[in-house]
Amino acid sequence: MNLSEKIIKIREENNLTQDEMAEKIFVTRQAISKWERGVSYPSLDVLRLISKEFKISMNNLLDVSENEKNKEYKPIGFKHYGFIILYVAMLFIVGGVMAAFNILSIEANAEKWELAVYNSLLCLVLASVIYLLIQSLIPFSSVLVEYNDYGIRIKTLKGTKEIPFQKITSLEIKTHGNWTAGMLTVRTFNENYTVYPLKDLNQVKTVIDEVKVLNRY
Repeated sequence: MNLSEKIIKIREENNLTQDEMAEKIFVTRQAISKWERGVSYPSLDVLRLISKEFKISMNNLLDVSENEKNKEYKPIGFKHYGFIILYVAMLFIVGGVMAAFNILSIEANAEKWELAVYNSLLCLVLASVIYLLIQSLIPFSSVLVEYNDYGIRIKTLKGTKEIPFQKITSLEIKTHGNWTAGMLTVRTFNENYTVYPLKDLNQVKTVIDEVKVLNRY
């Protein structure tokens, strides 16, 4: 079945006139008529709209078989090294505050319970900063998210994980303030995975969502 026949079938299966279909994908009725007669063909952007609107994969529209799908992973998510610098600076600051506090407290003959309480709080802050630093360092890779036509491959503290699109239920992003970087959470039916710290979160999510739609996952 060629593309013109597929467009006719899609329109008829959805009980649409040429005018109604044209309205849904933001083209003219004349364009629909030309496509159905094989006089001209929709652009790639319009094919994407048809794919999204009528829930049909680009592979199906363009007669791309499973064997022709690309299995090679392409990088899209890169580590944001600014977070590493930030946490190292915080580590030195908190460590310096702790050292200064203990020196001044000893000189002022502070009570032992006071030292214990404040040191416990500072240790808690220090431990949190160290955890964030470890999370931003590991894995030792500049590429944290990759994708192909079947799914994504992510690198986290737990190691490298390949996740098929069929198993992904949602993607959530959490940026830090005005930064476009932050944390990506990949939710599946069985488990959730966190990728951090990631550059250009919106772009990463957009690419993955588009590939899912184009391949009808």
